[in-house]
Amino acid sequence: MTNTEFIKSLSEKTGMTAEQLEPMVAQFIGAFARELASGRVVSVQGFGNFESREKAERKMYNPTTKSYKIIPKKVTLNFKMSATLKDKINS
Repeated sequence: MTNTEFIKSLSEKTGMTAEQLEPMVAQFIGAFARELASGRVVSVQGFGNFESREKAERKMYNPTTKSYKIIPKKVTLNFKMSATLKDKINS
């Protein structure tokens, strides 16, 4: 589902226009991203938990060139779905 499809779906369900919903969705996504960037867990009731985690620096071996390369540390996003969502998906 794209952002446009998401806004259209919300519009149909709420009766609000897409023009009214676009800034709200943008604010929601911005707040979500700011919380994750600050290292906090974002928990959505009935959906799941989002958490940013830092992966450590590591060495990668290239068997073709027989050399090692350092992969720098990076931040990844981890999602753990709630039991409610898991039940909806599995049924």
